[in-house]
Amino acid sequence: MWVSLLSALQKIMNRFYVLVGSNIDPQKNVKKGLQYLEKSNALVLEEVSSEFISKPVGMEGSDFLNLVLRCSTNLEFLDMVGNLKEIETLCGRKRDPDNKFTSRTLDLDIICWNEFEGMIGSYKLPDPDIEKYDYIKVPLSEVKI
Repeated sequence: MWVSLLSALQKIMNRFYVLVGSNIDPQKNVKKGLQYLEKSNALVLEEVSSEFISKPVGMEGSDFLNLVLRCSTNLEFLDMVGNLKEIETLCGRKRDPDNKFTSRTLDLDIICWNEFEGMIGSYKLPDPDIEKYDYIKVPLSEVKI
């Protein structure tokens, strides 16, 4: 009975992958972000990749600490995006709509959602940058199933 219940729950859960990045006090801010995610009722944090250090792309600044998370949720995609943005804000993220390429305390981006391919709102999934950048590709390869 429990096996069939677990199987049924897994079918209604959305599996997704989150790229985590920070280049402002990255050890502290990534740890803080992970703590918020672990306490969140919005998702189940299933696996965390190892850390990947990368140079900034398209901007000047300190190196980024990146990792990828495998998660699941019963929320819809855009609701999950909203939850992640809220955690970014709690970790001190300041958004500049005129400058996408800027240093940040915490960046949480969904890069894959289930097996979906296409657009949801303004989001292209899977993220087209996955194959372009090692800071996404390498940690994703550790946790993707």
